[in-house]
Amino acid sequence: MKWILLLLVIIIEIVLKKGLMLGLILLTVWLKGISIKKNSDEWNKYFLSLNEYFLNRYVTILYAISTVLSSYVAYVLFNVFEFQSPLFKTIILAIVCIIISVIRYRRKGKKKIKEGLNKIRKSILEEEAKNI
Repeated sequence: MKWILLLLVIIIEIVLKKGLMLGLILLTVWLKGISIKKNSDEWNKYFLSLNEYFLNRYVTILYAISTVLSSYVAYVLFNVFEFQSPLFKTIILAIVCIIISVIRYRRKGKKKIKEGLNKIRKSILEEEAKNI
């Protein structure tokens, strides 16, 4: 029974981390939209001014925040289900998830960020060319 609960906590932690990451991205985009008053020209200027270094740090910071929050929830669940040494299990779970995420990010993540940024810039420049 404990193995099923352990698996459940791990699944909840992973899904929560991904959900928090998405939620934080949407929140920051929404806040940026408010700050530039949802002006499409300002959005275009903003996206053209973005660089890879900033986006990589942005993703890293949001991942760190979502990892801390989801690990806290995992810790609470370990306590609720009365696992022995819940803090140790939470730390091990967080470390394993971080290692897996870093490996995936280095293999594909940076490349996808660069491709996405280039795609956005290309789209903006094509739109501006049509308007001229």
